[in-house]
Amino acid sequence: MNHRSLILLAALVCLLACSSGRPPGTVNADSAPAWPPEEPRVRFDGTVETIRDLGRSPFFKRLAGQTPAPIFDRPYGVAWSGDDLLVSDPAAGTVLELTAKGKVIRTRPGLLDGPTGIAACFDGVVVADSRGGRVGLLNDKLALVRWLAEDLERPTGVACVAGEAAVVETAAHRIVMLSPDGSRRVLGRRGTAEGEFNFPAAITSTGDTLWVGDTLNFRIQEIDAATGQVSASFGALGDAAGETPRIKGLAFDAQGRLWVSDAHLDLIALFDASGVFLMDLGGPGQADGELSFPAGIAVHPDGRVAVADSLNRRIQFFRVIDDDTVSDGEGR
Repeated sequence: MNHRSLILLAALVCLLACSSGRPPGTVNADSAPAWPPEEPRVRFDGTVETIRDLGRSPFFKRLAGQTPAPIFDRPYGVAWSGDDLLVSDPAAGTVLELTAKGKVIRTRPGLLDGPTGIAACFDGVVVADSRGGRVGLLNDKLALVRWLAEDLERPTGVACVAGEAAVVETAAHRIVMLSPDGSRRVLGRRGTAEGEFNFPAAITSTGDTLWVGDTLNFRIQEIDAATGQVSASFGALGDAAGETPRIKGLAFDAQGRLWVSDAHLDLIALFDASGVFLMDLGGPGQADGELSFPAGIAVHPDGRVAVADSLNRRIQFFRVIDDDTVSDGEGR
């Protein structure tokens, strides 16, 4: 085992297991980017860029003199399951679990066609297989328990809410609510009115409320999960701070801030729960803290925010520096 391999393994373990401090093998705290630059509130906290087959035969290709491939082809969805991180990779047709102990678990080859949204629901893992048009329930070993729904039109985002899994059915312009037994109900239809959608792609939940990234209506809708009634919506088409031209991921942190990934602007925007824009971070590029087609977002209770940096083939981590407040309606 060479020195570089040891660093990769140690960095993965610490990024997933450490609740504070800076992981070894990542940028130094003094040089880490922070946003906004005048009064930093969010810092870059590290990157996971491991090698394929790290969990099963981590160094075989190295010993054979071959260059190992990255573990991710195009990560898209992320979700925390305790201290382990679940990642969907539609380009590879797999779901991975990066454990806090540094192990990598995968779905078996051929099980999924194009997994996107993912969430820890029903004492397992619910995954939307977008190209396959179905939603599966996996166990803690990422083996299929059963299909919860089939014959859907491009399911994407997934969120857990009030004993159900809320699945964004993008090409049908609606939300499908799935129970553990596979029964379903539907919220919304295509349109521009409240409670209607135009190619929605992202979803998250707080309590009994759903927050839906209504992507081609360029807005986020706050919806009662039981009734489908809309209580608020915000967002706009444009490229200015706080606008939402291509929403791909949503997540709330413990302080009630909504993190929104935008794959057109290559930014993460932060809003308060009422939709007031607070700040953005990132920007297009490949350096630490820069993004290329950011998609899924997941917030750990300890404050770590995982972002699927899809076209950079990595997961980046961020953290709010001051948890008391970010800003009251101030952008950068």
